[in-house]
Amino acid sequence: MHSYKIEGIVLGRRNFGEGDRVVTILSKERGKILLLAKGVRKISSRRGPHIEVFNLVRGQVFLGKTWDILGEITAIENFPSLRQSLSRISVAYEMSEIVNKFLPEGENNLAVFNLLKTKFRQLNNTKYLNLDNFLWSFKVHLLNLTGFWPKGKKISRYQVDQYIEAITQSKIKSKKIRI
Repeated sequence: MHSYKIEGIVLGRRNFGEGDRVVTILSKERGKILLLAKGVRKISSRRGPHIEVFNLVRGQVFLGKTWDILGEITAIENFPSLRQSLSRISVAYEMSEIVNKFLPEGENNLAVFNLLKTKFRQLNNTKYLNLDNFLWSFKVHLLNLTGFWPKGKKISRYQVDQYIEAITQSKIKSKKIRI
């Protein structure tokens, strides 16, 4: 088997070399994976716009020696309304950062994938939304799904951030961009 197909949400990306990017994707089939997207920073690249952060994508991945290589990729959903509000973007970044820190690479967690996809859709489609309650609810649900917090037990907004930072052993950086 030299390749496999994925469906996933782009959690992050960073430049690599002259025209490449390393893309972190929470995939439905394989959990969190890091892929090398060759040539996507070139102006002529048709794949570049598809691997924007928060996009729900479907693609082909080829096995490589160090990195698996991202081949053809298309965006299934790009959540355009979410991208029109800075406060919603900051919430989406915080959700992506926490999921990225929580899940180890290669460990499949379909429940977390479905939670993130559902929350991105709500963030995109719901006109009036209390973003503080929305984000707190996401964090508690994520803690429940990953087994770090018992379902039904109460936790405050302040405590949930402290608890997540203790588990991940790092500060939530995207909280600084909250509006």
